Amino acid sequence: MTAVANAFRHFPIFKEVWRLALPVILANLLQSLVNVVDVFMVGRLGPVEIASIGMANAVRMLVFVGVLSVTAGSMALAAQAKGARDPQRLSFVTRQSLSLTVFLAAAFALVGWFAAEPLLSFLNSGGEARAVSLGTVYLQLLFLGTIFLIGNFAINSLMQGAGDTITPLYLSGGVNLLNILFNYLFIFGPGPLPALGVTGAALGTITARFIGVVIGIIIFYSDKNVIRILPGSYLPNWRMFWDILSIGIPSGLQGIVRNSAQILVLRIVTSTAAGTYGAAALAIGLQVESLAFMPGLAISIAATSLVGQALGAWQVDDARRRGNAALILGALVMSGIAIPLFIFAPQLIRLFDPSAHPTVVSAGSSYLRINAMAQPILAFAMVLNGALRGAGDTRPGLNGTLLGRWLVLVPLAYFLALRLGLGVEGVWWSLFIATTISAVYVLLRWRSRKWIDVALHKTELYRRHLSQLPAELQRQYLTEIRTPLMAGEGTIEHVEQTGVSYKLVSGQVHIHFEDRHYKVVEGHDMLFANNTSSVKSVKQSVSAYD
Repeated sequence: MTAVANAFRHFPIFKEVWRLALPVILANLLQSLVNVVDVFMVGRLGPVEIASIGMANAVRMLVFVGVLSVTAGSMALAAQAKGARDPQRLSFVTRQSLSLTVFLAAAFALVGWFAAEPLLSFLNSGGEARAVSLGTVYLQLLFLGTIFLIGNFAINSLMQGAGDTITPLYLSGGVNLLNILFNYLFIFGPGPLPALGVTGAALGTITARFIGVVIGIIIFYSDKNVIRILPGSYLPNWRMFWDILSIGIPSGLQGIVRNSAQILVLRIVTSTAAGTYGAAALAIGLQVESLAFMPGLAISIAATSLVGQALGAWQVDDARRRGNAALILGALVMSGIAIPLFIFAPQLIRLFDPSAHPTVVSAGSSYLRINAMAQPILAFAMVLNGALRGAGDTRPGLNGTLLGRWLVLVPLAYFLALRLGLGVEGVWWSLFIATTISAVYVLLRWRSRKWIDVALHKTELYRRHLSQLPAELQRQYLTEIRTPLMAGEGTIEHVEQTGVSYKLVSGQVHIHFEDRHYKVVEGHDMLFANNTSSVKSVKQSVSAYD
């Protein structure tokens, strides 16, 4: 009965989470469609051309570290600014995110231009030389267009963090359709247009992304979106740059850790009796899995937005409740996905490879079935990573991935598969165990109060004033002043040099800080007068903060 009661209690939040997550799922599906169409178009040029694109895209994945370094931080800080009802702060975060995008893009373009040919030569390892020359031009062009790639993701993430996932869906949909159109025009050159082949694929992508960035900035200046760029400077604010990167870099490194471990896992798989067939089974399994975890990824983005907004208004109990609701919904959805994965595993393998060797079908089916049992656990890892990201606390996700992937997965897979002779199933079970350990790690972090401190320490209030107070006075201020006042609809917190003002619908409360103390100098009677909901909010926050 308690579980049922909890489910009903979270139902309104379920709806909010799903409202934010569904457009993200659709946008990701559109992007997957574009990737498939791109490969199909280039594949018509010949095997050397598709090899050049494949190698270039492997290198291009490194750019996504830079992308995540901006987007994860921007999303979290935008969510907190939106929750704090502070349009100036939201505009500031937006301007600085775009400025940081330019800095990172310039660095990637410079390094990528000169590194493209050596990297592709290394990957080619004695293969067709023309694949390197074609891939070099393709990759150099993409590196030059990095500003538009990162810009697209940054613009979408800012809106998603602020609670608008519909506009990014439309924007991504339009950009992806343009990407397909421009690729066709530039690759094949119908009519009077020249056929540029692989180079055309790069130009098509850059042109579509450029249009997407222009439209996104127009939307920000239109005064019709939740993100509105107000008058202010785009000059770098190094503290804000650091705030964005301190959240984003661990997310980027998390992807590197996961993918680098995957390379060693592949090496172990090919060392088993299954050999190359095992590698093929893993490749197909990862393709199926990439589609299966899209809902979990989308729900994690919704969790970032909802938890970040709650913390922006310093409603800690509400942040926990929203994160827990996203977690429950994620586990339910991923459990539902696990059922057809388990039942139809052989059919899914044959769908991707109709003429698959029996070893591929057998190894791939066992991968999908073991992976299906891990889906609810994977939901815990993904959604809680998103919830912690809303607090700006991304290091636990990196640490959990390091622990699970490098310290557990690689040695355990080697031991089970090769030493104990379990073959590829030993690798699959090692993946299951590693996922469980990573999920438990972030779950323990979520159940602690450390992520609350991380969110607090990034605020201007803490940096200017609360950091000067003893710990007990900090807690007192948060539970007796900030939480009840920010619980009121429309309350805006303004941090000043000597104090803090809270603008309420019914008036203003002003707090003065001096000599490691604070005092209410205006609006004392408004703190709790006839406001039982505020008293309740304080009690809840004390419980959550402890």
